[in-house]
Amino acid sequence: MDFWQEIFMALSRNKLRTFLTGFAISWGIFILIVLLAAGNGIMNGVSEQFSDKSTNVYMIYSGETSKPFKGHGTNRSIMFTDKDIRLLETEVRNIDQVSPRIYFNGFATFNDKSSRVFMSGVRPVFKDINNVKMMEGRFINELDDKNREKVIVIDESLRDKLFDEGTFPLGQFIFISGIAYKVIGVCENLEYSSGGNDYVPFSTLKNITRQSKYWMLNFIVTGLETKEDNEAFTEYLRTKLAHLHEFDPDDTSAVYIRSRQEEYLQTMKIFNTIQLFIWIIGFAMLISGIVGVSNIMRITVKERTNEIGIRKALGAKSRSILASIVTESLIITTIFGYIGMWLGMIAAEVGGNILAKVQEGKEISLNIVPSIDIRIVLMATALLIVCGVLAGFFPARNAVKIKPIEAMNYR
Repeated sequence: MDFWQEIFMALSRNKLRTFLTGFAISWGIFILIVLLAAGNGIMNGVSEQFSDKSTNVYMIYSGETSKPFKGHGTNRSIMFTDKDIRLLETEVRNIDQVSPRIYFNGFATFNDKSSRVFMSGVRPVFKDINNVKMMEGRFINELDDKNREKVIVIDESLRDKLFDEGTFPLGQFIFISGIAYKVIGVCENLEYSSGGNDYVPFSTLKNITRQSKYWMLNFIVTGLETKEDNEAFTEYLRTKLAHLHEFDPDDTSAVYIRSRQEEYLQTMKIFNTIQLFIWIIGFAMLISGIVGVSNIMRITVKERTNEIGIRKALGAKSRSILASIVTESLIITTIFGYIGMWLGMIAAEVGGNILAKVQEGKEISLNIVPSIDIRIVLMATALLIVCGVLAGFFPARNAVKIKPIEAMNYR
């Protein structure tokens, strides 16, 4: 009891100093938690955007040549054909599945209602490539594409325009430019365009529109894990396409190659750098709190040097004096460290709720909601406490080494 009474008397005698020391500690851990929560929120929001689509996807777009090559002039349009599809499926390594995409713009009618529709002819793998989310029914399958079935997957926007509330769209036939398509599914709006997202089998739309050239091809890749892998594959793919279409392999404007995986890796690299920067700032705040504790404990020990000399002259052990000063430092760092921790967690939670309400109902949002890894929080708080104890230990150890007579006469 005497031991604890002595500690609390020492703390109560210097209330302002104790508070300022504790405030430095609380502020350091508070800022660290808020920064980490904000960083995790941004990271989660960006990752969620990529999670809506497969990251191991490549898209190639037609372009125009900018360099003469083998007798061909510049400004020659490069369009894709079935030869490109066969090339990708049979000759190019690392490619798993290919989905060309063609378009048709027309009017869809059902009973007395009509709406402009922007149809896409795609293969079944398109659903996995772009993570098409079904609300009702199913997506196009291999049998639909093989048999050129006149079926369609409409988005919720077209459903609301053509069908009255309470009307079940699945199995109904809608007419587009005089051709009847059976509705087999309803999907969420995937891309925010005026035309919507309405899908028919690629072979069906190709046969109806007689399209033989395409300006865009999508495909899934495997085995590409790093930025260097993606860059090497891009050059390899461009060389293959250049050989087929007879353009200069160094002509980057002939075809445009876009890697969603490379974009994902680059974005994650940026946010990892941001995360590191956040840790550096947070660690600097912790260090400032620890330095504050160290300075205060040094002043405390200096003021109590005479007291330490008297206690040693009366027979007090060095370890008991050292224990009381270190315990004082431990109490300050523990109490105020956990106060800062809980305030930081509350601030992150409140901020997350506010951001969630702000983003609620918006069609396009990053869904940036701060999140906290409780393990990191506890580790940071424990580190602060240990450092605070060490900050009190070293000046106290130096003080108890002084001889009693010297300590009693210390000014």
